[in-house]
Amino acid sequence: MRTITVAVLVVTLALLWAASGSSARHVVQASTQAGCSLSTLNGKYGGVWTGLIYPAAPPKQPQTIGKFLPYDGMEVSSWDGAGNFSASDVFAVGGTPGAPAEDKGTYTVSANCTGTLTLTNGLTFDFILLHNGNEIRFAETDGYPTVVIEDRM
Repeated sequence: MRTITVAVLVVTLALLWAASGSSARHVVQASTQAGCSLSTLNGKYGGVWTGLIYPAAPPKQPQTIGKFLPYDGMEVSSWDGAGNFSASDVFAVGGTPGAPAEDKGTYTVSANCTGTLTLTNGLTFDFILLHNGNEIRFAETDGYPTVVIEDRM
């Protein structure tokens, strides 16, 4: 009885599909943005950081994960659409809160929606812009923390 019920269900679904004029070649189109420029980043963003940091200058040799400390933070950042950046940050390293910090720097944006951020304190980041510039994903490139940062409008 169960085999007959499953067979009837399969035949019914096949007939409904055929009657609807559907094609097995249906492809979902990916959403793409038209390109980016400095002006794509224009406004205030809120962000969170999470990752690991080595408690001293970056070592030349790889280290075990146990030598790193957890690093978490939050920021409110401003991007002026002309290549200038500022942010207010709060963070903790190894569970110990750090002093609130202010950052300033400059940024570039390529047409393919990737970019760079250079802070006045020497820290550098690469980033990608998502959702028409409403979301930014960063990777630190100066060799210090291993941090993932996400900012959203």
